[in-house]
Amino acid sequence: MSLAEQLKNAAAKDRLRLHTPGHKGNVSKLDLTELSDGSFPSEFVTEAERRAAAVYKAKHATFLCGGSSQGVKSAIFYSKASAVVDVNSHRSVFDGFTISGKRCVTAGDKGSVYPLTVKQIDGAITSDTEAVVVTTPTYFGFCADADGIRDYCKRKGLLFIADSAHGAHFGFSRRLPKSVAPIADICNVSTHKTLESLTQTALLLDNLSDADSAILKSCVDVMGTTSPSYLLYASIDDGVTKAAEPQTAASYERLYGAVEDIKTEFPFLQNDDFTRLVLDCTRLGVSAEKLNNSLSNSGVYSELVTEKYIVFILTAEDAPESVSALRAALHCGIGEVN
Repeated sequence: MSLAEQLKNAAAKDRLRLHTPGHKGNVSKLDLTELSDGSFPSEFVTEAERRAAAVYKAKHATFLCGGSSQGVKSAIFYSKASAVVDVNSHRSVFDGFTISGKRCVTAGDKGSVYPLTVKQIDGAITSDTEAVVVTTPTYFGFCADADGIRDYCKRKGLLFIADSAHGAHFGFSRRLPKSVAPIADICNVSTHKTLESLTQTALLLDNLSDADSAILKSCVDVMGTTSPSYLLYASIDDGVTKAAEPQTAASYERLYGAVEDIKTEFPFLQNDDFTRLVLDCTRLGVSAEKLNNSLSNSGVYSELVTEKYIVFILTAEDAPESVSALRAALHCGIGEVN
């Protein structure tokens, strides 16, 4: 039984709510806290986490309602290690080292769209390095050589932490890269970014021993709230379950052809994740900011704008018509800013 179904059962039982939250079911009947008779929800969350771990082929999974930021900081705090990190890492990586009191050495090229390589990691290793934190995929849809990095870390006795926030959808289509979750020691994915899951939801996946995974979970508790949203947890459960269903792979397949077509018309980067459309505005000869403003004025909103690029995210919830609408908006917008 899904976590959402368990919530519905608990809500039906809980007729007189003399407990938090203060809205007493008026905002959402399924926004519940732990029931005082102990009947809900700890064991159901554990079961849902086991299902998620199996889907991602990891040993353990922990639900997060503080986004991947909570997972990244938890992993770094757990490691208690100095590490080599990507210079372009998300701020949560650097926050994690501030909290842990350990040192991080940056590697890679500032502003690069590409992930760290084994060579770059090796060149940054110092005598006190005990871990490596790699962003894969990058915000721009490029994946690291995860197998090579895993092998390197094993040879050197280093903990391999993968910030895979933007790769929650990986592995659910033959058109997508494989997930790093089965091979990294610890890996976070933001289910809310690319799956059918509510904002703030994420997963922390690990391949540690049961004892070490329990320690990692205690670090998640330190970095999170003692009042997690079970609505958010339920959306992780449903989002991961739906992502693993055959119709999701079919949706990606339909989307793939439309993406390949639009890439013949506009200078999108040839990255590893076809659902991450990165428009190179320098090759178009237009200002990324001005073009993005034109798109926004027409009701088309991007994920990210930099000096050179505009990033658009597609998911299995999109249809080929979404790509057609983007094509039309781009033609119109480019005409306006030229």
